[in-house]
Amino acid sequence: MGITARTNLYQKLERLRGCPLIVYVTSERGNAAGQISSDAVREMHLQLEALPKGAMAADLLIVSNGGDPTVAWRLVSLIRERVNKFSVLIPQAAYSAATLIALGADEIVMHPNGNLGPTDPQIKSPRKSNPDGSSETIQFGSEDLSAFLNFVRDEVGLSDQDQLAGAFGKFCDTVGPVPIGVAARSSQLSITMGEKLLLLHMTSDAAKQKARTIAETLTKNFFHHGYPVSRTEAEQIGLKIAKKNEEIESVIWDIWMDIACEMEVRKPFLPMRVLKSNPDAAALFAPVPQAQIPSGLPADVLQQVIQQLLAQIGVQQIPAVSYTTIHAVMESARVASKFEIKGDLLASRQADLQIKIAQVVERQEWITVQLRTTQNKATKKVVSKNASKKTSKKATKKTKKKRTVSKKHS
Repeated sequence: MGITARTNLYQKLERLRGCPLIVYVTSERGNAAGQISSDAVREMHLQLEALPKGAMAADLLIVSNGGDPTVAWRLVSLIRERVNKFSVLIPQAAYSAATLIALGADEIVMHPNGNLGPTDPQIKSPRKSNPDGSSETIQFGSEDLSAFLNFVRDEVGLSDQDQLAGAFGKFCDTVGPVPIGVAARSSQLSITMGEKLLLLHMTSDAAKQKARTIAETLTKNFFHHGYPVSRTEAEQIGLKIAKKNEEIESVIWDIWMDIACEMEVRKPFLPMRVLKSNPDAAALFAPVPQAQIPSGLPADVLQQVIQQLLAQIGVQQIPAVSYTTIHAVMESARVASKFEIKGDLLASRQADLQIKIAQVVERQEWITVQLRTTQNKATKKVVSKNASKKTSKKATKKTKKKRTVSKKHS
């Protein structure tokens, strides 16, 4: 449908919920994914500046696989500085940093297909692994070290301190001591930040203790970073989940599905697919001519035949094929922007029939999306009509006053 149709959905949801809505989605498309990062803060500034004057509450619909946890704190802080009540709407996945954002909300509205996720930080670290000295990147969770040590102690049965120290040394050799320190610090950051976000709205003494428990549960009690925490399970761990409302759930799902369609999340970004669907690149996939040369030809004749064939081979230029991928959107019924990567694909078919592709990025940035102007014009007309009505009423009152005064004088 696109932004124009989504604007209607946004307005419908605002009527149902009784407060303005902001939508923030990062792409989960294969080879074109997005994540929550600091560049989203400026876009949130634009959204908050566009809120209706006097707004006391706001909704944030979010779908994301996560990103920078410190950005979660920044976004929630910005929103809560503007409104007294803040709710998060989750039609699908809101993992990791997106879960942290949800923790900062007074209320979480979850679609039956919606999920939160664990907040244990994931650390990426390079390590030398190949004989030529090249490195590869490994990813591990902050809880992996303690899980490893628990395994060798409880399951393998290594109880001697020297044996445990040796096992710890092996882990350090594989991951590195510095990344382990980063992981430990990040784990503490995740728990502290989760607790601080919950304490923004859980203010009673009993709730404060509960906030710490919830933050620790989301960081330590799930054994996979992608574990889906359903609506029922979110309630069980103590989060404030809104009551079911099929009409609201239907609208937030329609919003997500339309954005997912625009982002093409079901189709991984494959340069070869882009080339094949473009008529300008058809020569890359054209049939290959086959030459049948009789056997037994004298060497000089064979050489002449080969030269004639080579002379008939022409070089065909393949023009650059442009592509665009959407990695994030932040929008509302008032203002909209999206993070796009735009570039060109340069391709050629080699002598061995392999197609070589070079991907050239032209720009990657947030751009403003123009909303439909018909609504604004209609609003201006209504304002103009109301203004003219007020003017005519004032004029009528003045005329009546003049008539009254003239009657008195007469």
